Amino acid sequence: MLLISCVATAETLNWKDLQGNIDSWINGPVSLVFTDQERDVYSKLKVPEEKMQFIKIFWARRDPVLRTRSNEFKEEFYKRLDYADKNFGERKTPGWQTARGQVYIVFGPPSRIDHESVPDSSRPALLWVYDKLPAKRIPSNEALMFVWHEFKYVLAPPGPETGDSFAAQQAAIDRTFRYESIPGLVEQAFVEVAQAKVIDEKKDYDELLTSVRTTEKFGVSSIDFNIQLKESQPRQVQVSIPSDGAPVYDDGDRVFAEFVFVQELRQGETVIARNEQTQSFSWTSAAFEDLKEIVVKLPALDAPSGQYLLWVTVQDRISNVSETRKTAVSY
Repeated sequence: MLLISCVATAETLNWKDLQGNIDSWINGPVSLVFTDQERDVYSKLKVPEEKMQFIKIFWARRDPVLRTRSNEFKEEFYKRLDYADKNFGERKTPGWQTARGQVYIVFGPPSRIDHESVPDSSRPALLWVYDKLPAKRIPSNEALMFVWHEFKYVLAPPGPETGDSFAAQQAAIDRTFRYESIPGLVEQAFVEVAQAKVIDEKKDYDELLTSVRTTEKFGVSSIDFNIQLKESQPRQVQVSIPSDGAPVYDDGDRVFAEFVFVQELRQGETVIARNEQTQSFSWTSAAFEDLKEIVVKLPALDAPSGQYLLWVTVQDRISNVSETRKTAVSY
């Protein structure tokens, strides 16, 4: 039986499902803010443990205000993603995969939106005007023009910054492929913005690439938990893990954890009864923020009447760090 304190609830997620979530992460919306160097690093990772640690470092590198518990960049990213999916979806294409959705997620909301009639088009062009774009390749006050073509909005090639000959050549190429969803010049601006959002270059992936399974790599040195014996026969154990400091892994949208719980009833060196179970968890980031502790009731151990020493071990499935508590118990 699984109990979660407060109103936050966790979904049961087995290890195979968790691996699938991790593997699909890089190809999802977050791919819009990846740097080329990060793509190269991620391609070298083989196991879920490494990939989950990569995700943790990825968001930490972009946290603009370290003194707060929240990551403002991550919160803004998912706020924009939610808006894009609700407002810019086209047919069966989710908003984040459309031209308008991608521009909105990377550049943010425009300063204003104008409309312009286009010959032989059933819909007017949309002109997104930014007072200041976070990319030098596109001039300030440049209107990004979305044109309706083949049942979707595509982005016309913008003009390059004055004096940028390379961008001018790219713009000329883009005009040949006018109906590409995202012109090359804008893709280059996406890369520029993604790199600019990396606040802390000192947080890199070097240790991740050279060390696969060390405690230090995952930043987990111990697991804080409490045990409580229930007044029942046979005696049942309840484990409480404070959420603040719990070894969890955050992909930005959801928070994951997986623990192994081991109980042993001992008399001296003899193990009278033993039980082991693995429990996986998945919360939305918002739900986890409200969570005070993770509370799990373990299966009761059957044993003859007598005095025992109960050993309870909690192991983080991902870092393999474990802690053990011992308490006297009577049956």
